[in-house]
Amino acid sequence: MAAGPLAGPWHRLVTDPLGARRVAADVLGRVLRSGAYSNVLLDSSTRSQAPPDRARTKALTYGVLRRLETIDAAIERAADRPTSAIDQGFVDRLRVSAFELLYSNMPTAVAVSAGVDLVKEKSSRAAGFANAVLRRVSERPLPDDEVHSLELPGWLESDLVGEWDPAEITAFAIDSGNDPGRTVRFDRDADPVGHPVDEIEGAYRIEAGPLPSGSHVQDAASIAVGNSVDAAPGMTVVDLAAAPGGKAAHLRDQVGAEGLVLAVDHHERRVRAGRRRMPDLHWVVADARTPPLAKASFQRVLLDAPCSGLGTLRRRPEIRLRVQHSDIERLAALQSEMVESALELVAPGGRLVYSVCTVTPQETIEVTEPYDFRPAPVPGRIWGKGTLMAPHLTATDGMFVAIHDL
Repeated sequence: MAAGPLAGPWHRLVTDPLGARRVAADVLGRVLRSGAYSNVLLDSSTRSQAPPDRARTKALTYGVLRRLETIDAAIERAADRPTSAIDQGFVDRLRVSAFELLYSNMPTAVAVSAGVDLVKEKSSRAAGFANAVLRRVSERPLPDDEVHSLELPGWLESDLVGEWDPAEITAFAIDSGNDPGRTVRFDRDADPVGHPVDEIEGAYRIEAGPLPSGSHVQDAASIAVGNSVDAAPGMTVVDLAAAPGGKAAHLRDQVGAEGLVLAVDHHERRVRAGRRRMPDLHWVVADARTPPLAKASFQRVLLDAPCSGLGTLRRRPEIRLRVQHSDIERLAALQSEMVESALELVAPGGRLVYSVCTVTPQETIEVTEPYDFRPAPVPGRIWGKGTLMAPHLTATDGMFVAIHDL
C-alpha cells in the first residue's frame, strides 16, 4: 500500500478510536447534503476534541472530500449498488473507513474493524454488510499515482488545457490536495512571530495552537492582495465585496487613524457580523455594481470579487463538487459589471486592484483583458494582464491579482 495522507505512526495519534471517525462522518454528511463549508464546520465541531483527535478528524474529513469520487466508486463496486441506494448515515461512515483503507498505511484489519464498529453505532444489523464492503474495498488498493492528487472537475481541466501546460494542471491538482497550514497577519503594533512567507510582506506561517497576540488568520495570497493595494496613511479607500472583512482590516492598518476605509458588501447579515468584529471600519450595505458613493473619490479601490472559489480547494475541497461550468459565465459577467463600477470610483492618480480566489480563465484573464490592467507585484507567474498565485506556484491559495492605475 502506498503511503498516503495518514501515513506514519497512526497509533500515536488516536486517543478515542472512534471519536475522530465519528465526527468526520457527521461533518461529511452536513457538508455533502446541507451545504455547509468544511473549514467552518470543522473549526466548530472539533473545538472540544483533544489536539490529536482534532488533527485526525480534519485529516479524515478533508481526505474524503478531496477524493470522494474514487472512494464512492470503490464502495459501489464492493456493495454492488450505488451509494444513493444505501442509508446515507452508513455511507458517510463507510467513506471514512474506505479512505483509511485506500489512502493510509493503517493495517487492514484495524481499519475494517473500526469501520464495522462505526457503522454498528448506527445499526447493529448493518455490521455484516459493513464488514463485507470494507473487506472488498481493501482487496483493490489504488495505484501509487492516484494516492495524492485531488480530483478536479472535468470541465475545469478542459478550460485550463488551452491556457496551462498539462504538467501545470497536474501540479495544481496535486498541491490543491495538500494541507494549507496556517498563515497569519499581525496588527501593525504587534510583535510578529512565526516564519515569514517569502516575497509576501506581513505574512507569517505558524504552528497549530493558540493564536499569537495581535494576529489574524489569513492566507498569504489574501495578504498579498492587500499589499498590492499599497494604501498610505491618510488615504481614502473602499473595499467592494468586503465581507467578512479580513482584507478591509489590512487596509485599515495601512491608512491608519488619519485615513478612511469603507467596507461595502450587499449581504446584510455578513455586514452585521463584520461590524461586530471590526467596528472601527465603516461598513456599508450596498451592491458593488451600483454603490451609493461619489465617483472619482477614492485613492484606492479593492475589488475582491465574488467568484467560484476554486483557488481555495486546499481548505474547502467540496467547492469542486458544487461549482458547475454554467456558474462560471454568470460569475464572469457579474465580475465585469463590478469592474466597470469600481473604475468609476477611482480618483485621478489612484489605483484599482482586482482579485479573485479562482483559476478559471473566464473569471481572471478574460475579465481584465478589455481594460488597462497590469500584473500585480506579488509572487507567482504573469498570466494575461494579471499575476497568478496558486498552491503549486506559491504554496498559497489560488489568487489572480491585477492592477489598474489611473
